[in-house]
Amino acid sequence: MSGDNDSEKELEQSNADDAGNTLPQADEASEGPKPSDDIDEKLSSAYAENESVKNKYLRAVADIENLRKRTIREREDAVHRTRLQLFTDLLPILDSFKLGLMEAEKSDGGIQVVQGFAMAMNQFEEAMKDYGLEIIEPTDGEFDPSIHEAISYEESKEHKDGTILKTFRSGYRLKNNLLRPASVILCKNAEEN
Repeated sequence: MSGDNDSEKELEQSNADDAGNTLPQADEASEGPKPSDDIDEKLSSAYAENESVKNKYLRAVADIENLRKRTIREREDAVHRTRLQLFTDLLPILDSFKLGLMEAEKSDGGIQVVQGFAMAMNQFEEAMKDYGLEIIEPTDGEFDPSIHEAISYEESKEHKDGTILKTFRSGYRLKNNLLRPASVILCKNAEEN
């Protein structure tokens, strides 16, 4: 009988162990999250953080590109303003040279000096054109008040009323900025009696 008791005790012990093992397993499943749920949360968190970093990177790249474009535009504007001021300061000097050349051409002496002076004037004007200066010297054209300034009228039957007969003083434009309008003499038809 003692052998039967030992078998019974082992069986009870085995059943007790099985009962004890099943309860904690059920408790573990109901108590906390599964390891796969924790990994899914971490993965979605990592994707969200990655998307946030990507957006910040793209914004930073766009900001740098905008800064580069703005810097280029500001530099071009500064160069344009400097040229505008320089040409504005040089125009009276250029006018004096032209008047001196016209007076020198009237005299017979020193024709070689006049030719040299004319060549220097042409070089000066070409250099200014290379930097974007446009010379406005209209003749036999229509009067445009946005780039011309009428200083006088002359009667003529050969041209229609308002036509430019002569340019008294050249006008100048740098890109879209008018530095000085051309001073012109316009045609006025003679009145018939």
